[in-house]
Parts: sequence; C-alpha cells; structure tokens
Amino acid sequence: MNERKQKDDKLFYLLMNKKKMKASKEARDKSLLVFQDGLNDRADLSKMGSKRRKFLQKVVGSSAAVVVAGIAGLLFLSTDKLEGDRDEGRNAEIIEQENIDSQQNEESTEEHSNEENLNLLHKVLNRPSFDLSDINAMKSKRIFNEMLAVYLPDGWTIEEEEGEQKHSIQMIGSQGERMNLVLFTEDYSQEVFDAQLQELSANLTKAEEISIPVELFVSSITMDHEIPFPYPNVFPFDIEGAKLSAFFDEDNNKFRELYISELFGYPMIYTSELPLDDVESWTLPLSFFTYMEIVDSPFTIHGSEGALHPEYKRPVEKSVALKVGAFGVQQIDVELYGNNELGMSSYLPSNTDIQRIDHEYFTEWRFTEPNVSENSFYSFGKLKDGFPLEKGKEIMFEALNIDLSYYQDLDGDEPYHFSYQSGMDGEFIDGHFQLFEISGEWYYLQKHADRNDYNGGVYMERLEMFIDSIEWY
Repeated sequence: MNERKQKDDKLFYLLMNKKKMKASKEARDKSLLVFQDGLNDRADLSKMGSKRRKFLQKVVGSSAAVVVAGIAGLLFLSTDKLEGDRDEGRNAEIIEQENIDSQQNEESTEEHSNEENLNLLHKVLNRPSFDLSDINAMKSKRIFNEMLAVYLPDGWTIEEEEGEQKHSIQMIGSQGERMNLVLFTEDYSQEVFDAQLQELSANLTKAEEISIPVELFVSSITMDHEIPFPYPNVFPFDIEGAKLSAFFDEDNNKFRELYISELFGYPMIYTSELPLDDVESWTLPLSFFTYMEIVDSPFTIHGSEGALHPEYKRPVEKSVALKVGAFGVQQIDVELYGNNELGMSSYLPSNTDIQRIDHEYFTEWRFTEPNVSENSFYSFGKLKDGFPLEKGKEIMFEALNIDLSYYQDLDGDEPYHFSYQSGMDGEFIDGHFQLFEISGEWYYLQKHADRNDYNGGVYMERLEMFIDSIEWY
C-alpha cells in the first residue's frame, strides 16, 4: 500500500467514526431555510468594521457549528429526543420494547447512512490533482472590472453583469459546465443577498448534499498536490468563516458545489455545475480559486479602510493584498505614513520601524519590520541641493558602506539605477538604488537584503507599494 493510499484510508476511517444520520425530506427542506438565515447573519458582518467583523465571525461560527460547511451540517438530528417526544404517555413496558426495536433499526439505518455520506465526502476530498502545466494550458481571463484574473479552459465564455449592489459573473464551458461568482458591494441590501442565494440554491434541495469541512478540504488539497499555491490558506477567500457544500444530483448527472464566504472582503456566493460522471472536471473550482490573481498590487481589501486622516484625507489604516515573488499573494495590514518634511503621505505595513538618517548628500528614511534582521531594509530619501548626479553610484555605495565591486551592470538603459550583489561568499547581500526626479526635486529609493536571514523579494513588494501609494501635498 503506497503512502497516498494510507493517508486516504486513515482520513476516511477517522471520518467514519463520526456517526451521523440523514434527516427526512421535510427536515432537509427546513434546513435550507435555516442555513440561509445563518448566511444572512454572515452577510451583515461585512457592513461592520473589520475588527468588529472578525470578532462577530467567531461568535457566529461557534453558534453555527452544527452547519459547519453547508446545508448538510444542519441535517443531523437528535433521534433520542424525537423518540422521547413520541413515547410520552405510553405504557412503560410497550415503550421499553419499542425502544429496543427502534434502537436496533436506527443503528442499522445510521450506519448505512453514515457510510454512504462519508463515501461521498471521500469523493469530494479526493479529486484528481493538477499541476502547473495544467494551469499554463488554460486561458487567463480578467473579471470583476479587470481587477482579478482567473484561469479557465479553452472555449469557456464569460458574461458579467454589474449592478448597484452586486457584480455577477457567469462562466460557461463548451460542454455546458457552469460556474457562477457573485460579489456584493458595500451598499448591498439583505433582500438582494437573500434573493441571489435562493436563486442559486433553488435546485439544490433535491440533490444528495455533503457538507465539506473547510480545514480538511484544504489539508487534502495540499496533500494531493506537489505544486506551490499562491495563497497561504490555498484559497483566496476567507476560510475561517466559509461554508462549503457539495451536491450529488444523480437524476440529472450533475455535481454541484456552493461556497459562501468573503473574497478580498467582498461577500461572495459561488456555485458550480459539472458533469457527475466526469471526475476530472471537478478540479475546475480548485484551479479557478487557488490560482486567482490580483491584477494590480496592492489590492485594497474591501471594507477594511479605517477613518480618514483629518489632514491627509486618506484612510488611516486598511488591509491590502500584495503580490510576492513570482506568483505569491500576501495579505497585510498597513497604516498611513505622513512625512511633513517631504510634504507627502503613503502606506507602510503596521508596526514598521522608521529611522531618519542624515547623510552628507541626501536624507534617508529607512524602513524595517519586527522579526527581520536590521541588515535587511528598504529606504526612501531626498537628495540634497548640489548632489552630483554624475557621481551618484559612487556616492550612494560609499554612504551606505557597500563595496563598489558588488556593482552589477544589470540595469540596461534605465538611468540612475544601480544594482549590486555580493555573490555567494562574504556578506551575501543584494539590492539596488534608483535616483529619480519629481517636480524638479530629486529622490531615491533602495532595497537592501541580507540573504542569510531574509528574502529581500518581500521587501521589494513593500517598497513598490510605498512608492505607488505616495501622494504629494
């Protein structure tokens, strides 16, 4: 037995030990309404402040533990209580015998139902894997006002409809496959959310439904794939408050899924409809989400912006998604940084340490973060009057104590851009300077990384965010 098979079996039999029973058709229909009510509470959270929302998400998550990842979580009822209600007023001896017979029947039904549900869950968790060659074979398409990019198979079409309260995206495959993504704006009403949820879930109550434990789903995906994922939690949406369900519609040969969460702060409803007998197609929701890209970095998380600064008229804090490295994405909290000496403001990661250093020919503002060596940093500064640009490279290297022999001619025709790298021995550092002019004034930026203790690529993204976010006064 190979290692993968052993992992599957262990996972499956751990789940098998959690005995639960399917409810009646009436209970299933009622559970959908309860589930939607729970989602209404979830939708309201997005209209609150981010800190308050996170706290309430935990409260809602605890009270909704029975509906862990979807409709099916509401369907496991306490049969002891139901039987107890029926037996009131009966003769004690008859009750005893009936309970014995009923218990035996229920145990048999429960075991069969439990095994059937877990077999279906096993199928949901253990889908075929994909790799980067599969992603590269797809077409990258932009959606949501070209703010996001997703990968879809060749031949798929996209239809978008933008309203005042929601943005609907419908994707249709060449064989009739469908995926729907609905994102709600800050001013959406509860009625609009309810109507959209009911419309997308109207045909789900007749299908065999399975709730998907989110953390287990994420673990299964990481075990199945030997490729890196851009997002730390595999999916770009909030997995802490997500509710995921799969539906097996054998009558219509459809495998459907329903995801409720927040995507970059936007309340989200996602559905997919794929062939039940084409298991390979079941990977489409995974590749769609896991390799979703933000087009412009930084990408402000919807609803995260704090109050406006009285002088700069910009949010004093917010959360942003940043591209990191080749295709990674990192979400961080940032704070407004004002520099009255330079007459500008921008954004820096929360808890950034700022040091002002006065050099002979320029003034430097050096930025570092906690738990990162002081030998790695990024800087922004202003050149003093009389700075000899023709000697810019020599002045910057000397002022910052960088060996001029580390200079690398990697900058082509870009003026006043100087890269350096120490090689594999000695200090083991790399970085670059750039001198540039804005409105007749000269400034510089620098990224410096000690590669022994920090990957300077992340600081590169911080520096680009800082520069791109500058507003002058």
